Amino acid sequence: KYKNIYFVLGEHRLQDFRDRDLIIKAAGVPLDSPFIAEARKNNIPVMMSTALFAKLSDAKIIGVTGTRGKTTVTSLIYQICQWQGFPLTSARAPKVWLGGNILGISTLALLPKVKPDDWVVLELDSWQLQGFGDLKLSPHISVFTNFMSDHLNYYLSTSLETGMQRYLADKENIFKYQKSGDHLVRGETVRPLPKSWKLKILGEHNRINAACAVAVARILQIPERLIKQTVENFTGVPGRLEFIRAWRGIKIHNDTTSTTPEALKVALEALGDKKKKKKKKKIVLIMGGADKNLEIKAEVIKT
Repeated sequence: KYKNIYFVLGEHRLQDFRDRDLIIKAAGVPLDSPFIAEARKNNIPVMMSTALFAKLSDAKIIGVTGTRGKTTVTSLIYQICQWQGFPLTSARAPKVWLGGNILGISTLALLPKVKPDDWVVLELDSWQLQGFGDLKLSPHISVFTNFMSDHLNYYLSTSLETGMQRYLADKENIFKYQKSGDHLVRGETVRPLPKSWKLKILGEHNRINAACAVAVARILQIPERLIKQTVENFTGVPGRLEFIRAWRGIKIHNDTTSTTPEALKVALEALGDKKKKKKKKKIVLIMGGADKNLEIKAEVIKT
C-alpha cells in the first residue's frame, strides 16, 4: 500500500543504521551492539518505544519498576484507578490506560487514543528504562518496589559488582529525571497495610506490593474505602502464585515468573506453614529455566 516502505528481514546490516531519521531499539538489545554503535556514530537518534510514547504523549504517567513485584503493583494501581471520577473532578472524566512491559499491549500504539488529561500506568523493566534515561525522562509518579540481583546474564561485566551497578543505573531512571511536584514511592519505606485488610493474594511480600499501590492511590486522592475494596478483591495476575486448581486435595499454583532465588524463597514461604503451629505442608516444586548468572544461596535451598 505504501510505496516508500520496504523491509529487511532475517539480518542486520550496518548500512541500515546510517542515513536514517530514527532507530527504535527493542528491549534486550546487547549493550555492546555494533549496530546501535553505528547509529550513534552517525548521530542518529536511538529510542525505545515506551520511552518514545512518554516523550510524545501529554498524559500523566505512573511508572512502576523493581526487581520483583512490579507487575502486581502495576496491575493493582490500574484496577484501583478504574473508579469513576479518578483522580480529580474535571470537565472530562479522564481515562486510565495500562502499558509498558505488559504482555499483548503495544504502548506506542496507544498514542492516538490517549488524551492529555488521561493517566497511563506503565510497568517498566530495566531495558525500557534505558530508553527513559536516553531521553532524560522519568514518570510523574514513580514506584521502585525493590532491588535485587537479576539479569546479570545481560549486564555482562568482569565483576558482579559492576554488573549490578549497570543494572541499578537503568533502574534509577524511574526517578532520576523527576521534576518538582512529581512523586516517588519506595517499597522499603511504605507503611504496611492494616492487619484488618484481608488480601486474596498470598504472602507477606504481596502485602508490601499492595502497600505500594495504596501509596499511589492516596497521592491521587482516591477515597480510602474504594482503595480498600479494590485491594481486598484483587486476585493477582497470571504466573504470580496463580492458583490453577485443586485436585485430590492438592492445590496447584503457577509461579512461572518467579525467576530469581529470592522470588522462589518468598513463594515457598507464602505457600508453607512457617508461622503456623501444625504439621508442615508437603510442597512439590517443579522448576527450571535459563541461567541468569545469579547466585543460588544456601538459605534459599533450605527453605
